[in-house]
Amino acid sequence: MNPSSAGALCRASGALEALDDAGRAEFWASLALRHTRGLGARSRKRLLAFFGSAFAAVQGTARWREAGVGEDKAALLTSGSWRVTARREWDACRGLSAVLLLWTDPCYPVQLRELPDPPVFLYCRGDMSLLRGPCLAVVGRRDCTRAGIRAATALARGVASAGVTVVSGMALGIDRAAHLAALEQQGGTIAVLGAGLDVDYPGGNRDLRRGMERQGLLLTEYAPATPPSARHFPIRNRIISGLSLGVLVVEAAVRSGSLITARLALEQNRSVYVLPDSVESLEYGGQEPSCPAADGGDAPGSRADRTEGAPSEGCRQLLQQGAIVVGNAEDILRDLGPQLRGMLMPQPGKAPDAPADPAEPADPGPPDSASAPFRASSVEDRILAAIRPEPVSADDLCRTLQLSAAEVGAALVMLEVQGRARRLADLRYAPIR
Repeated sequence: MNPSSAGALCRASGALEALDDAGRAEFWASLALRHTRGLGARSRKRLLAFFGSAFAAVQGTARWREAGVGEDKAALLTSGSWRVTARREWDACRGLSAVLLLWTDPCYPVQLRELPDPPVFLYCRGDMSLLRGPCLAVVGRRDCTRAGIRAATALARGVASAGVTVVSGMALGIDRAAHLAALEQQGGTIAVLGAGLDVDYPGGNRDLRRGMERQGLLLTEYAPATPPSARHFPIRNRIISGLSLGVLVVEAAVRSGSLITARLALEQNRSVYVLPDSVESLEYGGQEPSCPAADGGDAPGSRADRTEGAPSEGCRQLLQQGAIVVGNAEDILRDLGPQLRGMLMPQPGKAPDAPADPAEPADPGPPDSASAPFRASSVEDRILAAIRPEPVSADDLCRTLQLSAAEVGAALVMLEVQGRARRLADLRYAPIR
């Protein structure tokens, strides 16, 4: 069975049990690459790009020089010194409730493939379909302000209600608020962990973790039982930004994990968004999500987000580096409009990108997997029905449909992006017939 079609098995069977023989061979080869000392993430990327799979790379050590990887590193792999630790990780996967997302799987996110240092594989638990849609990262301080919580909640809910998946790091504070706000929305939410998939950390997010396992998606590149460590989190941040079209930073200290994520996003040619210094005016609807006190950072011993200074001091630094100021979800959706248009409205007959495996063509999976069309939200359908008789303003739509301004605004932007509605000069909206 191809792991891309094994989403339903991630709770019913183990990660290894869900793989067929070819998948197991690819996973073992992936472990060989990852556990060979001296073979870094960038060298692994060169090998995967050149050979098309970890299995082909391990079989083709004589050609590593052609891939831009030194013969000395090929010798380290052929020595077999990696086998002890690789076997330990292999055994830890027995019975693990997860899906192993391998490089050769067509569901491996295209955005991650483009990174210079992508993970060779990922451990995933939850709704794998969330990897197919457009994503926005929302990050910020753990010791955040109430205004920051309200802002993160409003913006995460707004973009997620429009079908964009919110990605964050499952930390307390801003991360937690963003995950909670997006969890019940159409776009959903993904958490990228800095520990093993089976490690319950941080304890204050136990309720959120349970909800994410049912409705969202948890993923990590770290082996089962790997404890949280301060050095893991800056490394995992490249996946948070790499999965996303852009990164929204809500309150960040000058030296913090959030700024690391933003810097990585800029290096990856992603958009970076920050809020104005005063976020009190941002609309917030509903009960404010629970925000337990910070438990000392992302990991034991971490000093991230503990530097002194104003909550938005890091955001002001980002502005000097080209970040974009936004006041609501609609600002973000409009800025990402050209990219969203391509992702939410696939061209007919265009097949999704998939890796080429010299040994065996990748299994495309079920017909409705990687090429499933984006579905309009019920809010968008209701708005279209309301504006068909005659143009209607956003305020009138809020009153008529009894929806918040954030929900209506985000849905209207997406209708514009999809070419289904247009904003008139008098700020009313009409359908495009």
